[in-house]
Amino acid sequence: MKNIISFIENKKIVIWGMGREGISTFNYIRSIYPDMHLTLADSKEIDMTPYPDCDFWDTGARGIDFDGFDYIFKSPGIPVFSPEKIIDRLTSQTEVFLTAFGKNTFGITGTKGKSTTSSLLYHLLKNHDDNTIFVGNIGIPCFDYIDKVDDRTSVVFEMSCHQLEFVRHSPHVGVVLNLYEEHLDHYVTMENYIKAKSHVFSCQDKEDIVILNCSDLETLSVYPRAGRLVTACDGLGENVPADISVSGNTVTVPHGSIEINSGDTCLVGKHNLYNIGVDYYICKEIFNISDDEFRTSLASFRPLAHRLERVGTFGGVTYYDDSISTICRSAINAVKSLGNVGTLILGGMDRGIDYNDLAQFLTTAEIDSIVLVGQTTERMEALFREYGVDRRIKIYPCYYFDKGVEKAKEITAEGKICLLSPAASSYDMFKNFEVRGDEFQRLVKNGNE
Repeated sequence: MKNIISFIENKKIVIWGMGREGISTFNYIRSIYPDMHLTLADSKEIDMTPYPDCDFWDTGARGIDFDGFDYIFKSPGIPVFSPEKIIDRLTSQTEVFLTAFGKNTFGITGTKGKSTTSSLLYHLLKNHDDNTIFVGNIGIPCFDYIDKVDDRTSVVFEMSCHQLEFVRHSPHVGVVLNLYEEHLDHYVTMENYIKAKSHVFSCQDKEDIVILNCSDLETLSVYPRAGRLVTACDGLGENVPADISVSGNTVTVPHGSIEINSGDTCLVGKHNLYNIGVDYYICKEIFNISDDEFRTSLASFRPLAHRLERVGTFGGVTYYDDSISTICRSAINAVKSLGNVGTLILGGMDRGIDYNDLAQFLTTAEIDSIVLVGQTTERMEALFREYGVDRRIKIYPCYYFDKGVEKAKEITAEGKICLLSPAASSYDMFKNFEVRGDEFQRLVKNGNE
């Protein structure tokens, strides 16, 4: 196993956050330095039995100044409201991995689409060259795969804003698919959120590549960009000239184009054609993968769960699980992609995001009914009535998720689609969007199997 943490030898280390990544960090450090004394920090008490020769630091009681520590390995998602106090000692798996393997890495971020785009890219590259790995926000800590990386390995890294927030290195190819209002409960301002995303390219050099959505060029122009710019037009708004573009079913890149028909992929919707287009650029322009090979690999790719996932048809109604949807744009794209939506289930944790775009869309959307659940129920209902949505679409405020799904099953007409695409986070009722999607599927199938 390659030692990429030699800088911590004889240093005092704290691992902050003992979730999956924190445990992974502990295991890697101990594999290199089995006798090193470590401190584990978390806001809740943890069982220290699996962690011999370690101290516990209760961040709820003691705070996070971490006086006396040389390095702080922070897990993603833990908010730091005064980073200037610890910034010189703050590091992470992502930071250390990019320092060692940044030139091998294809880092993909964006408010929406990063999981689909990165998992598809991994599938395409893995079929082309087995020396390919997939790590990051998909749920695989990068330290778990260090022993599989050599100078030729292609690393596909799905990068969340939380993983990028404090990094000082960027991947060789950095992708920002799109930027929408998200995670403001953590970042407070949109500017802070965008700054975190920008780190996927802001520390590149001139030999690197940055792929940016044309819609976000002006927003991201305030951040340094040394890498070669590749522009991408998602075709969801105004069509503008770009290196990667989508027109109809055709994806075009500088040295070719490919038509993607319905039989070529299980991915649906124009937003997914854009995701495919970004991967097509990387495959064709960087790896010289032929169109025939690309098409064959694309056809064998299976979409991730809870992303416009077809649950099944029961009683003449077809159900789709798009629990990953936590913003307006993703819900709008889902409705447009599927068409024939009879009932749309919306709502969840209220993070204060702006729902005006969704309300405006619903004034013309061909939908029969809207079912509202979660903390956002009252705010969404009031906004939709203000826009006059209720004059053409029936609105059912159900609050509770199970009651909402049962109401949707009751009211959706035969031959129509019932779509869960909440445009809200799941954390008011569920651990994460995956659990919400699983519960939706269970409730849909209950009594139908």
